[in-house]
Amino acid sequence: MNYLELQKAKETYRYVSIEKKRQEYYKAREAFVEDFTLEHIAMMSLDEYVIGRGDKSSFCYRIERELGPLGHITGQPSNKFGVWYSKQKGDYAAEPRFSDDVSEAFGLVKAFIIDLIEAGSREDLDSIIKNPISALFKGKILSTYFPEKYLNIFSKAHLKHYLIALNLDTIDLMQQDPVIMRQALVDFKNSDQDMKHWKMDMFAAFLWSHYPGAPINPEETAVKWPWLKKPEFPQIGKIKFVDLKLASDAGGSYGEPKATSSKSPDYEAEAASAKELGDRGEHIVMEAEIERLMNERGISKMKASKLVKHVSLESDSYGHDILSINPDNSPRYIEVKATQGKVGDMTFYYTANELETARKYGKAYYLYIVYEITSKKPKIWILQNPFLKDELKLVPIKYRVNLKTE
Repeated sequence: MNYLELQKAKETYRYVSIEKKRQEYYKAREAFVEDFTLEHIAMMSLDEYVIGRGDKSSFCYRIERELGPLGHITGQPSNKFGVWYSKQKGDYAAEPRFSDDVSEAFGLVKAFIIDLIEAGSREDLDSIIKNPISALFKGKILSTYFPEKYLNIFSKAHLKHYLIALNLDTIDLMQQDPVIMRQALVDFKNSDQDMKHWKMDMFAAFLWSHYPGAPINPEETAVKWPWLKKPEFPQIGKIKFVDLKLASDAGGSYGEPKATSSKSPDYEAEAASAKELGDRGEHIVMEAEIERLMNERGISKMKASKLVKHVSLESDSYGHDILSINPDNSPRYIEVKATQGKVGDMTFYYTANELETARKYGKAYYLYIVYEITSKKPKIWILQNPFLKDELKLVPIKYRVNLKTE
């Protein structure tokens, strides 16, 4: 989601009415926490805990079913709770990694839940990650007891889905524990001037309402999308640089554009789709530039990240998208253009401001072309300012018209 789209989405989000409808869920959560204090959990009996016996007042039933609207954890079988009642066997069962003995496993599970809640109170992410409770159950417990600290999105696939949608995905982050992924989304929320005031649950509802599609299967390339529809992006894999050469007649000759449809073009939707591609391309180039500096200088990702600035997020007036540095420490001004197409020929648009910037910075200006942007392995072609020697043919297709009145 680009900045303008995010602003529009926030403005159209019916926060007050949605929050009002969710009050009953908040009350149910408060009642659950009051009923299951740390002291109660420590003394809790097996039947007070397990799901499967039809008791709708048990810990597991209430946190999964009664509090389901505050984050679903029904994507895995009952073994996610560590101990449960198996209707098929007509007996209690335990997750073998805890113990083959149900009583012993239950004692461990209660201790782990108490440890998790205490770590959550301290915001001790390392202890939370090390806690052996299953990821979905762990996330649901944290968001139930600390609803304004921990986001109520639990599935790793959905966390990746939202990180990609918000252009927050990095190769490192997407390999992290779900606890870290959730924290990245929370940090994004709290860095926004509007959303930092939102309830965590309302932020989760916002994400779901604007990105309701299912996550892309990690083994698949993003689905092909018809022009004028929102592009879909997969998780970024290995970014590859390609070395191409401009043809001697780069740009070729241009005739009148051919009509591709009998319908009138939807310029607003076309621009929005192009903006989505552009934003994704800039995100990919940011990752690639950081990796380039890490390799060239033998420095950490943290240090390399401080040398690259995504200036287009601040303003379009710069005339370039990213400010980086060259091996000799001189500035590198980068303009990014992106396409779904395979490596090779490409047509793109340049504004007068972008062209003026290219001529202003000379050899310090670079054009980064990102190919196959809807694939897991995008490719980047780096051109050192191709506008200096008129290597590219520029074709004017738009005019600014000033109408003056008396």
